[in-house]
Amino acid sequence: MGNSNLLGRNENQPGCAAITRPLRRSLELNAWLALTTATYVVALLLMKHHPDWSPGWKATLTLTPILPGLLYLRKGIQLLREMDELQRRIQFEAWLFAAFGTVIVNTVINVFNAQGLDVKWLEHGLEVGGTYLTMLILWSVGIVIANLRYR
Repeated sequence: MGNSNLLGRNENQPGCAAITRPLRRSLELNAWLALTTATYVVALLLMKHHPDWSPGWKATLTLTPILPGLLYLRKGIQLLREMDELQRRIQFEAWLFAAFGTVIVNTVINVFNAQGLDVKWLEHGLEVGGTYLTMLILWSVGIVIANLRYR
């Protein structure tokens, strides 16, 4: 398998600007992630400008990014199903690395806070945005590690 398939090129068409189905799917996946991020930012801004809202409304608003996040997850699973076996394994290993790493980071933060260590900027744990960011960073590290393993 050549690198052209990974870049989303269609080998039957001349030129390198042909957008194929995998590239379009990848763009759709990134669009869901962008919507999730935008929803989170809007929720933070609304809560900052309306501190008098009830705790129920604040909790609901804080959890709204989970809805487009679930659609992001669905699209990611669809992309995984379209990958070949090696690429699927690399993605799966990177995702597991990110998931377990995020759990460990969150656990350490919670233990620090429970024991009275001063972690002011993380007194509520990673929260939604920090969890997504930690997952993204650890997933990127996991992709690099997995790609190095399967060279």
